[in-house]
Amino acid sequence: MTSALWNELLNNSPVFNERLELTLELTIDGTVIKVWGANVKNFEMELLSYGFNGCLDFWVNDDTDLDGDSDDLLKEPFQTQKLIEMKLEIQVVRPDRKDTERDPDPLAIRGYVIEKYLFEQANRRGSASPVAARRYGIKFCDAAQFFWGQHYPCELFTQKALKDVFDAHKCEKVSLVYNSESLNTQKPMIYVGLERDRTHPASFYDYFLWIIDTHNLLLRYDFKENKYYLDDQKPADGEPVAMDFEDAFDFIQRFPDVPRWKPRIHNSYTESPATQLVDNEQMVTPLTQDFLLRTSLAGQLDARVTLETARLKLPSPEVHLRCDRYPTRMIMPWDLIDVTSDPQWDLAAIAVPDIALQKKCRCHRLQILSRAHSQGQERREIGAMSEFAIQLQFAFEPIDETLGRLPRYVVPTYPSIVEGKIVSEIGADEEETYDIETDADTNLDSYKVKVPLWADQIVKAPFEPLRMSGHFYFPAYKNERVLLALDLYTARIVGFLDWRVEGRLPKEGQGNHLLTGKKPLSSTSISHVYEDDKPVFTIIRKHEKDHQTIQAKEGYLLIEVKEEK
Repeated sequence: MTSALWNELLNNSPVFNERLELTLELTIDGTVIKVWGANVKNFEMELLSYGFNGCLDFWVNDDTDLDGDSDDLLKEPFQTQKLIEMKLEIQVVRPDRKDTERDPDPLAIRGYVIEKYLFEQANRRGSASPVAARRYGIKFCDAAQFFWGQHYPCELFTQKALKDVFDAHKCEKVSLVYNSESLNTQKPMIYVGLERDRTHPASFYDYFLWIIDTHNLLLRYDFKENKYYLDDQKPADGEPVAMDFEDAFDFIQRFPDVPRWKPRIHNSYTESPATQLVDNEQMVTPLTQDFLLRTSLAGQLDARVTLETARLKLPSPEVHLRCDRYPTRMIMPWDLIDVTSDPQWDLAAIAVPDIALQKKCRCHRLQILSRAHSQGQERREIGAMSEFAIQLQFAFEPIDETLGRLPRYVVPTYPSIVEGKIVSEIGADEEETYDIETDADTNLDSYKVKVPLWADQIVKAPFEPLRMSGHFYFPAYKNERVLLALDLYTARIVGFLDWRVEGRLPKEGQGNHLLTGKKPLSSTSISHVYEDDKPVFTIIRKHEKDHQTIQAKEGYLLIEVKEEK
């Protein structure tokens, strides 16, 4: 919650008038429809370091029913369910300035329409009221947000890197550039578990942001190239935009909340329990944020400590700039400004924050709200220019700020529960053997489990007693159906789903049965059943034709050794 005073300062920028030249194109089913910029009446946009959102509305005349020659080519395709791609360019027009001073690169965005609105205006003509013009409205956003925001896949990847996961889901409209080696590191498994029916479902866009956040990566959207860059750190330098002091109205400083907690990483592994702390000079005792691990590998604990140390960053003050004139050279997210390059800033009667005087600052947000002076439609839609009342505000951070910026996202919920089958390479196909694989690097033992749902890919699960006490050594056997819990990078067995061949007993005997061995003709069976409501205890050992039996029941004991025919 922000105080009313600061809301007023931060959200109510001064209103100024400018003549803008707009170019708007809508592409529907491969057909490009151009809208005269003069008919764009209102637009709002928030351009951010990781993408953008916006909305706008415009008139299109359609007076062919009134014997005119303005035909609305948008009326039919706009009302279909076809995908709409939009492109908008904005440039300020000042006749009093030389053309050489104009921005060579207008503000330009390319996105996709999320929602559509339509108002039709009719004119009375005799007994009829034909439509004379339509006012269209659209809400739009960047490609990743649009496509991945409605994408909820569940998919298993083995021996792949995060880069491969993103590439498999990016579609042709989302362009990614990978500048982090961590995204190229192959992992034994990666599970994307975005179940749509979760209480708080996370989309693939949420997953994408979550991976970036939890892996201490940086997301950078390039408005000119329409590409997303995944980096390890922010650009260290660049050519700053020489900002004109006449474009500025005032500066406001914002000091973000400082983390006052100390991260603690706990490892509950009983043979080597440990807690490691991450230093934070601004912490207040006893505030902590704890992370719980269970691993026998010291390297995994150290890696988590390194990650949380890197993620704990103290935020720098922000500088918010409210403008009362449209910049001749528009400042976009990731652009740098240098207010010290113009000596007239000293005469501008504007208090420039020390942080902006001491170092270059980087733009991370641009907000613009524009309302055309004339809201009605003209007889003919001609030209690209129109007069607007504009509010414009920028947010800057120091060039040495390392804190990444991401929108709010839903944290994906793990694990997902699926079925798998135990894999054993020991013995013949029909033998119900068990297998243990020992990792050469970590010395950890694991099962191999095949997941039929995803092309029989094989994952590894810890070779542990699971829900049984260590008194019992009953490893899962070949082809046994098991219940798998899949996390992002790991899998574990949480249940067993079937009985062994000849393991199940008829319900009439109300029996219990322990069946061991590789197969029915190479096994040992221990059973307890009821006959005539009296207990019968039997041990049978088989190896091909060689059978031994011990049976005890009411007034009867049998010990038998025989060879079956």
